Amino acid sequence: MIHIATVHWMSDRWIDIQRGYLRRNMDRPYRTYADLEGIDPRRRDDFDVTADLGGLVHAHKLNSLADLIAERADAGDTLVFLDGDAFPVAPLGDFLEERLSRYPLAAIRRDESLGDVQPHPSFCATTVGFWLEIEGDWSRGPDWTWENALGWTVEDVGGKLLWILNERGIEWSPLLRTNAASLHPLLFGVYEHRIYHHGAGFRPVFERTDRHLAGMVPPLPASLPLEPPASPLGKLIWKIRAKAWYLTKKRGVAKREERLTRRNLELSEQVFAMIEGDEAFYERL
Repeated sequence: MIHIATVHWMSDRWIDIQRGYLRRNMDRPYRTYADLEGIDPRRRDDFDVTADLGGLVHAHKLNSLADLIAERADAGDTLVFLDGDAFPVAPLGDFLEERLSRYPLAAIRRDESLGDVQPHPSFCATTVGFWLEIEGDWSRGPDWTWENALGWTVEDVGGKLLWILNERGIEWSPLLRTNAASLHPLLFGVYEHRIYHHGAGFRPVFERTDRHLAGMVPPLPASLPLEPPASPLGKLIWKIRAKAWYLTKKRGVAKREERLTRRNLELSEQVFAMIEGDEAFYERL
């Protein structure tokens, strides 16, 4: 049995799409487990099991869904984590059996995200027994960071899982992007010719690759504290300095952020329309 954990947040627009691709490409028995925060409760009937995990951050929702699955599954069953805006575009049964016969865990690794190195929860497959054995955890935080290709210190979902695997010397199988990044360097990815991940399907569409293009937000100078002084003269001087800093240092970055975010949103809607209209949309990406 394959147990699939997925999270949909504040929108049900991906539910029918994900269910349709699962139905066509999950050529082994499977069950779906979902958290549906902010979504019409009637959509619970679209999944085998739902959990009420509202208020938890994404990583902790995934951990809780894994705990829920472990209560109902055998140790040898397959556990799949799948983002709400991700789904298989080719049959998965043989692929999962072959990959998990050689590695205890296989997951998307987004090298194109300026050299991210962690297993990514958009798609990750393992066994229930292995997840319990290593006390798998999707948490992020300052204790589980890495340095990316630009030398930035990065923390993200999957950081602790990477740390666990490295600490135990466990080799895992990275699933890499196989379609061109012509629309966007990170979004709209196909991995191993069989998993599609839209990216940012439930949140503002601005990625680290966009930050690189827009430029880093300049730090506040020491002469400009976060809060203005209490005196009228001090407050006036603070406002003048803040305005000068914004116009000379930050405005260009902010404008580029706005332009890239608008462009990403336009692309996202165009690709979403492709997905709705063509089951083989991924061949055009």
